Amino acid sequence: TLSFPAPSNSNGGFELLEKGFPAGWTAESRATDKSLNWRPLAESARNGALGVFLPLAPRSEGAARILSAPMEAGPGDVVKFNAWIRPAGAPVRQPAVYAEAWTGGEWRAVAPPARVSEVQAMNYAGWIPRGRACIAPAGTERVRLVVECATDGAGGTGWHMDDVQCEIVSLRRHARETSGGERLPDVLLLGADTLRQSPLGCYGNKTNHTPNTDLLAAEGLLFEKVTTAAPWTRPSFGSIFTSLYPSQHKAELHLSALPQSVETLAEVMKKRGYFTIGFVRTLFDGFVGPGTGFDQGFDVYLYSDDTEEVSAMANAYLDLNGDVLRSLSGGGVFIFRHLYEPHAEYINHNPELVVNRGLIGNVHFSFDILDNRLFKNDPALANGEDVLFARKLYDGEAAYMDTRIGETLLRLRHLGLYDKMNIVFCSDHGESFNEKPGAWCHSTPYETCVGVPLILRLPGATVPGTRDRETLAHNLDIMPTLLGALGIEPPAGMEGRDLLRPGPPPAAYSISEERKSGYLTVRGPRMKLAVSGASTPRRDDHESIRDWNLFSEGSPAVYELYNLDADPFELDNLAERDPDTLQELKAVLFAHCARTGIVDRDTLAAAAPRHLSSERAEALLRVVDEGGAPGPVSVHSGELVDLSPEALEDIKSQGYL
Repeated sequence: TLSFPAPSNSNGGFELLEKGFPAGWTAESRATDKSLNWRPLAESARNGALGVFLPLAPRSEGAARILSAPMEAGPGDVVKFNAWIRPAGAPVRQPAVYAEAWTGGEWRAVAPPARVSEVQAMNYAGWIPRGRACIAPAGTERVRLVVECATDGAGGTGWHMDDVQCEIVSLRRHARETSGGERLPDVLLLGADTLRQSPLGCYGNKTNHTPNTDLLAAEGLLFEKVTTAAPWTRPSFGSIFTSLYPSQHKAELHLSALPQSVETLAEVMKKRGYFTIGFVRTLFDGFVGPGTGFDQGFDVYLYSDDTEEVSAMANAYLDLNGDVLRSLSGGGVFIFRHLYEPHAEYINHNPELVVNRGLIGNVHFSFDILDNRLFKNDPALANGEDVLFARKLYDGEAAYMDTRIGETLLRLRHLGLYDKMNIVFCSDHGESFNEKPGAWCHSTPYETCVGVPLILRLPGATVPGTRDRETLAHNLDIMPTLLGALGIEPPAGMEGRDLLRPGPPPAAYSISEERKSGYLTVRGPRMKLAVSGASTPRRDDHESIRDWNLFSEGSPAVYELYNLDADPFELDNLAERDPDTLQELKAVLFAHCARTGIVDRDTLAAAAPRHLSSERAEALLRVVDEGGAPGPVSVHSGELVDLSPEALEDIKSQGYL
């Protein structure tokens, strides 16, 4: 969502000139050569007729700044901004875009600047979004935007800039506007990243320390059999936010955005009267960034690619707005807290207790170590002790995440909000540590990746200390269950179901999709189908655009069958020994593919006889025909974005490419 329909600043497109310079802006040169300064230029326009340009020159010292007019703001308000920059030539230095607050009688920078690395900027010729959101500190009276760049550079180089927009979002203003209205029950959605069930005490871990998560389980309802919609971040959180499968909401690939046509949980909550807040570890155009559509419906979406900074922002926001939250007399708050700590790379938070006796040594496990040592499955590079150490580091990261949850819960208690707060704890996907030999990281079809935790603490709707061992739950169920508990009418077309209300028969199967790597799974109460190799590249470059290839005659798809009761780590493939169950789960998967638009009816009709008996193939087609084609409510058009070099580097650094 790169648009600012009601910006707080004026003339962000630099179209209006006043005495030869964009109105509402001031240029300030701190360079030794005062001619090196921002100036209006037609060639710098991204939209409209004008942008601004900063020329660079060799051996120039100092910097040039362009500043917006001051805007009214107060402590705890969020300053959301974005600027589009484009290099001319190959400048070594690049602009920093940031906000300043007038506090204590002077202008002070509010947050670290938004920038890409200098090396990446040198090799990128297109428009680059430089956006972020930050919190106005205590004592703030006004804020302004600043774009600053060193003027040293090769002759003929420089920076174009256009469409600099800012929006100031205030919980205090929202509280005044809703005062005296209906007081709605508050909601906290805790979304862990890369967390499977095994590190949590409430899921049976006897040695790891996760008291805050365990407390939520003791005060709520825990589900044991939970499947994610996709075993990697973007499509899974897309499904949590929409209750649609990835093949329906279309945020499936590295370049995919969550379409504006979907209706997200935050949008539903906002329409109901909630002030919606997100704290997220992401880049602007990262896996769950605002530049890829994931802030739809959020009044405030505070994000950073620094996990520690995300935690600091969450704490600071609750602290600075504590008086407002405590006295809120109308409306309610919906808070999404993204918890990235369990995601690699793995830091040893307890080096005196957790020691590696393997080949790699007692070090943090960086992406480089994981990719080039552990994931190679070469005993000359890493041994069993190294694998055990990796698992312990992962458990330690989950424990560290739990302390971050505790920081949030402590603040809610202090504000008097905790007792009545509706809290959901979930995860986007799990992680594999060679439990099934060769299966590492996530984006695999095995339970270490597709099995996730789910805890509902919904006062008045869930019974404290309840454990559900039989229901096949899904993270698609989070949105309809939460809306049901709040008495909010859900959007039409959701795939999930309300886990707390009697209705249709319980789900017989849970399904997971992963188009990027070609994985599909079908889980029943006991048996599970795991499919790999089900997609092939349309073009096999860094953008990894792949299409489903499950039903062609030469499809590379491989089908595996497991009994999860007897074989929880999926070591004994029963596909050849139990063909009847294999066909049963294939038929379930094929019907799902037809209903969600992965395959059309004619292609399925031609492929079914190669996989199923004639009787099952005929029954499958009857089911498909009776179910009808996917409707406009549940199927959306895919939207692709050009990722910034920073986002591509972040993806590569995490081992996705």
